[in-house]
Amino acid sequence: MKTRLITLIFVGLSTFSIGLAQQTALVNHYNINRFLINPANAGTNGNSLFILNRNQWVDVEGAPETFIGTFDGSVGSTNIAYGVTVMNDIVNIVGKTGVFGTYAYKLPIKESMSLRFGLSVGFEQNKLLFDRVNAQNPLEVTLINNIEQQSNFDANSGIAFNAKNLNLGIAAYQLFANQDMFSDELRHADYSFSFVKHYTGSASYKFFLEENKLSLDPTVVVRFAKQVNPQMDYNLLLNWKDMAWIGGGYRTGYGANFMAGGVFGSRLLGSYSYGRSIGPIQRLSVNSHEIMLGYKFNGIVSRDGDKDGVSDELDKEPNTPEGCPVNIYGIALDDDIDGVPNCKDLELDTRFGAPVDENGIALDGDKDGVIDLLDHELNTPEGCPVDKLGVSTDTDHDGVPDCRDKQINSPFGAKVDADGVALDSDNDGVYDIYDLEPLTPHQKHINSAEPVDASQCIVDEHGIAKDTDLDGVPDCIDLEMNTPKGAMVDAYGRALDTDGDGYPDGIDHEINSPKGAKVDNYGVALPSPNMLDDDGDGIPNAIDLEPNTPKGTPVDDQGRALINPAMVNRLDIKDMDDNSTEWDYYMVVGVFQFESNLKGYRAKLETKYGVKTQVLQTEAGYYYVWTKIVVTKEQAYAENDRLLATNLSEYIVGNPWLWKEPKKK
Repeated sequence: MKTRLITLIFVGLSTFSIGLAQQTALVNHYNINRFLINPANAGTNGNSLFILNRNQWVDVEGAPETFIGTFDGSVGSTNIAYGVTVMNDIVNIVGKTGVFGTYAYKLPIKESMSLRFGLSVGFEQNKLLFDRVNAQNPLEVTLINNIEQQSNFDANSGIAFNAKNLNLGIAAYQLFANQDMFSDELRHADYSFSFVKHYTGSASYKFFLEENKLSLDPTVVVRFAKQVNPQMDYNLLLNWKDMAWIGGGYRTGYGANFMAGGVFGSRLLGSYSYGRSIGPIQRLSVNSHEIMLGYKFNGIVSRDGDKDGVSDELDKEPNTPEGCPVNIYGIALDDDIDGVPNCKDLELDTRFGAPVDENGIALDGDKDGVIDLLDHELNTPEGCPVDKLGVSTDTDHDGVPDCRDKQINSPFGAKVDADGVALDSDNDGVYDIYDLEPLTPHQKHINSAEPVDASQCIVDEHGIAKDTDLDGVPDCIDLEMNTPKGAMVDAYGRALDTDGDGYPDGIDHEINSPKGAKVDNYGVALPSPNMLDDDGDGIPNAIDLEPNTPKGTPVDDQGRALINPAMVNRLDIKDMDDNSTEWDYYMVVGVFQFESNLKGYRAKLETKYGVKTQVLQTEAGYYYVWTKIVVTKEQAYAENDRLLATNLSEYIVGNPWLWKEPKKK
């Protein structure tokens, strides 16, 4: 008696503690037969018969065993569907056998979208199988081969939403929540166990890896009941045309499962699922097996409006053109997936993704022989040869196709005009790409009204115009082709002579000589009889306040001698005596009173300006920094010009000076 009592108590507790999964049968093949998971899915497989058998935890005595047989289909071409379910489910000593009939209705929302409702009502027999109990007390033989059973009506319901490849649903099971009573006549006690309401939610989607051929079908299922933790299923199938599949999943609290199956011929279906326990439960058992067989009666009950061999219920293309071969979904075969069925396609191997016309021929808008999908130049001029990418042949790569190019061998990289001819902006015969003087002067370039046409300028291979006198003006517009070297010229190469003394600017050492004055070979005006200067200090007698200043004495602008001893021997070059027997003349670039200042100053001159110097200490105690001793004016001017050419005046603040010192006797 003790054993029987313990057993009944265990049964009562187990229906709640592990009852979520085991009060309703657990199966894996709802991916293939969706009617198993929701009454609203009746008829979605066409007219089909399925038989499923599951052995869970095969190496455990009393482990769950499940058998389910279903037949469902549609009533003609109506929105009504039906189903019948026969099941036998045993968990330990609790068994359930039943038969349910299902009514379902599809409410179309719009094309490829519907809402389905389903209700199952049936009769079931619930059993306590005491013959499965291993009694420890031999005296309690009354338990052996004893089966307690009661019969009840029950119902299940569901609602499902279908939109193209998406399926959503929720279902409720054991709506009557039956409670069964059993009496212990020996102990005069009553025992009971209850079947609680269960709810199942599901979601699946078909992701096509290859249109209407290869897909990934994920499914998520959640089961929940009052006072019980929810249970989740996660499954993923790799599916080929619904003709073959392989995949796996995971069920919380149980473990992983693996599935594979397919259709044999055109109607017979077979599939197998293997379960592997994971976590603490694997200490109880590891292996579970489930097998399902099916047969599809497509066309026996349902209508086939377009006579393509696929019932309207399953046909996803109910108006397939007559005579077109279709797949299992009733969709006309389209081997190149261009949107035009094979039966109308005049080009069955169109490149994937290419736009096509109504006859399935890939579009070639510019008719260059390269379809638009591959054409990198969709508007090739008519008649132009193209490469394999549909780009017009352009031999010289100048951007102008050969069929329009008037210079097919333009220099690589040269800018060209609309006819593909390399540009020569100055018309000098040298292309701009090679021309170092791309705007060789023309009349239009110099903005002159004079009739000078430079389009025939003689240029070298670099496009630089010839300039015989090197005055910066090309010969073709130079009106004075023998300008003296160094002379400044105008835009037409004519030498400039500001003071009109016959010596061009740039050569003239005195560009403001008095008008009409005679000048020397440097353009410097010679003394005029009207400008007498008896003491030669540069101040005319008429305004000289000291007309007898000693020769060489520095004076102010009124001829008065300057008293600075450091300036006593400074003089202008024009005032020196050529080949003097009395004086030595120095070209001086610095005068210092203190010797300590000489070193840095001389170093700066040499490093920055390249001017080498020497030092002379005068009798007055000053230090002259000089570059050269000169004897004649010509030498003095030459040295002066040389020093100025080094930009030395930037540093010494003024021109180099001429100084004199008495010759040593």
